Amino acid sequence: AVVASQSTGSISPCKDLVGASGFTPEVHFWEVKFNKSGSFQGVQEAMDLSGHKSGVYSFAFSGDTRRAVTVSKDGTWRVYNTDVSWHLNEDPKLLVSGEYSTDDTQGTAHVAMSPDGRIVAIATSNNISLYNSDTAEQIDTLIGIHSDSITRLEFSDTGKYIFTCGKDKTVRVWLSRAGMRRDVELWAESLKSATNPSHKERLKTQIAETTARLAELAALC
Repeated sequence: AVVASQSTGSISPCKDLVGASGFTPEVHFWEVKFNKSGSFQGVQEAMDLSGHKSGVYSFAFSGDTRRAVTVSKDGTWRVYNTDVSWHLNEDPKLLVSGEYSTDDTQGTAHVAMSPDGRIVAIATSNNISLYNSDTAEQIDTLIGIHSDSITRLEFSDTGKYIFTCGKDKTVRVWLSRAGMRRDVELWAESLKSATNPSHKERLKTQIAETTARLAELAALC
């Protein structure tokens, strides 16, 4: 399989798919096939993520491979449901689309998705914008976090931290405030329907402790 002018390549967390994006508005995926003894059999076309109007800079999966996110030169990012039967030619479904802004003279952007698929992080220049992957609402920004452009970003396995590296030849680790806020929202929703007293107390404690930690972080900014 060949992709002209490839920009980004990646293997899905489930290890079954290899993806590539370039100057075309799609991300192409191939299934990597092995037999029962583990011997390589070959690859076959699996699915495409389509809908952008210009080339795709970067793409990423959630930890369970059920969601994928793309960021494009057209100034938009898109989240897809990739939990589909590509063997039956079922196409990924678009879940949400949003816009991002960039002041990077090179015009490039990099994207990451939290393991639970709830948060999208987009790096442009030396800044990161974080979005709710269900609503496309921007929920946090990290400004000027490197002295030169960011070249890669990833979430930790727990989604608690964001790792970045840049042209300034440094690697940095950031606490994901957006993920903490999202946790508080989900715990608050769970609290409304919780009936077990010990579960309710645990949720209240988690909400209080995380809210206090967010306040501490805000005071440092």
